[in-house]
Amino acid sequence: MKRLVILVVVGVAVWIAWKRGPNVFERLPQHVVVVKNNGVSEINRLRVTVAGQTFVREKLAPGAEATWPFRTQNDTDFQLVWEWTGRLGEEHWTGGRVPRGPLVQLHRLRIEDDGGVIYVAEDKPAP
Repeated sequence: MKRLVILVVVGVAVWIAWKRGPNVFERLPQHVVVVKNNGVSEINRLRVTVAGQTFVREKLAPGAEATWPFRTQNDTDFQLVWEWTGRLGEEHWTGGRVPRGPLVQLHRLRIEDDGGVIYVAEDKPAP
């Protein structure tokens, strides 16, 4: 049994080395999403979904920003869901475009007081 476990561990290590090659310890570049509350009310329960990942911020004060890095294997878009303090109901927005790569971008989402979202994508500078 011990030999089987060692054989499996060695097999996994060989497979990873074969797939990633000399870049096995290199950090892959990531997209970044920045969400800014441009309204006059506080945002509650902000959820940003992109590339099958959901990022959550419980409260976002007026003028404040929330930032999350992410990776994607496919072209995708953003989905935002949030609530305003003192207002009934949830707000929803879907849009933007995240390319698979190889270039990565900085995605800025600005939530306006009327519930509209302004989306701007910028190329990230190379490290």
